[in-house]
Amino acid sequence: MKNKLVRKTLTVAIAGAIAVMTMVGCGSKEEQAQPQDAIVVSEDVQGEDTQIDEAETPKADTASEEEDYTENIDDEIQAVQDTLVYMGGLKTADDAEKSIDIAMFRNDQGDIIYIYEEDGSLDYGIYTTEDATTEDGREYAKITGSDKTYGYYFNEDLTTGIIVDTTGKVFEAVELDETAAREYVAKTIGG
Repeated sequence: MKNKLVRKTLTVAIAGAIAVMTMVGCGSKEEQAQPQDAIVVSEDVQGEDTQIDEAETPKADTASEEEDYTENIDDEIQAVQDTLVYMGGLKTADDAEKSIDIAMFRNDQGDIIYIYEEDGSLDYGIYTTEDATTEDGREYAKITGSDKTYGYYFNEDLTTGIIVDTTGKVFEAVELDETAAREYVAKTIGG
């Protein structure tokens, strides 16, 4: 008799445990289904697909970052431009064998900054100069740049002169206007 009572008690306990587990399991499934149903209802209410294209999100951030960078670089360029006084510049004529421009600026510390561009290659900095003479006897200011040597000389009119390229060849030169020279300043900062 005791065995029958123990069996009945055990059977009731196991059945109760199974019933509780079933309810807990069902409850979990219903709870998991509700958020999915909410998403479907949300899509139906809006009448459109609410899926977010993740590829578009970074583009908006990237565009914003590019705008910030452009604004910052423009501000930086302008700040530098404001500290420079244009001292003069020369360029080879349009029909010359080489395209060479040289511009000189004085910064707010009194240093002369040289910008030299030869066929797309740009060199700039605060360089030393020394007096030199061309093979045909013309004097010029020889500039020792970052890794090359070149030079210039202004005629008395201050709008013409000569440019000596990195190989020592002399070219007749005309005035490089300030606007073109300041574009080189922007290139040295903003690329």
